[in-house]
Amino acid sequence: MSKLTNELQALAQKNCNETTEIRENSLVSLSLWMKKTSHLKARANEEWLVSFLRYSRFSVEETKKRLDNFYTLKGSFPEVMMNRSIDDSLLTLFRQGIHTIPRKPVTPEGPCIIISQYSKYDPKKYNPKDAFKLLFMLLEILANENANASISGVVYIVDARDVTMEQMLQYHPALLKKTLMLIEHCLPLRFVEIHLINMRKEGQTVFNFVTSLMPKKLPFKFVVHQKAEDLYQHIPRDAMTVEYGGHNGYQSEALKHWEVTLLKYKDYFASDDSFGVNEKLRVGINSSLEVSQLTGLNGSFRKLDVD
Repeated sequence: MSKLTNELQALAQKNCNETTEIRENSLVSLSLWMKKTSHLKARANEEWLVSFLRYSRFSVEETKKRLDNFYTLKGSFPEVMMNRSIDDSLLTLFRQGIHTIPRKPVTPEGPCIIISQYSKYDPKKYNPKDAFKLLFMLLEILANENANASISGVVYIVDARDVTMEQMLQYHPALLKKTLMLIEHCLPLRFVEIHLINMRKEGQTVFNFVTSLMPKKLPFKFVVHQKAEDLYQHIPRDAMTVEYGGHNGYQSEALKHWEVTLLKYKDYFASDDSFGVNEKLRVGINSSLEVSQLTGLNGSFRKLDVD
């Protein structure tokens, strides 16, 4: 693992209960559990597991649950979480700028920024499943590579400018429900803020539906801005790219940097479908109940209760 700056190390201890001794002991406990858990085949690289431990404040039991949740939902969400090849089609979508991760975080020890512009795909060639697949691949890379993301979380900016009605109508309820469930109960990265800017009047119906799927008590700050400029009341201008009036480099620079990073993960994602769960091997009534909740078989999204 890469060495943390003094500031991030102090923040990891304060916010995540992380020390060298706790991290090493937790990784040993988690690895032993993974070897004994016959239904689960999860990635075992240290960076990936530490991101889950940090999210769970180094509670090994909470980490086990979230890791199991991730691979359980992966199997029931194959349209987004499987067949994740870094091929020409995905790279073409990426180059259109649908998701941009500026080079610098909000502050040296602060969260990472992700900017999504969902107008930047051809609805006759791509669909929201493709957009979300790329987004969660980028988030997985962040979890493996970026200490700011795993310690301080992610600030997510959704720019709805120029999103067409044809694009809006592609967002099916089941897709949105599973996407929100993946963010809240499965990912090893914490979304600390979500900001929606430049939403058209025609998008109000879609927006109202998405918010109806969210839990009553949100685990993150969610703000809808009437003007994009209002975003800077919440995050520093230095965090955003030049295209948004910020000082965090140009979008084209960020895309070039991240295309190189994506290509480094070509083999990683080529083997991705070999990881998951085999429900026939799962042992324990409680675990089976959790599976039924995660896959939407037992009550509504708002009723899902993960301790």
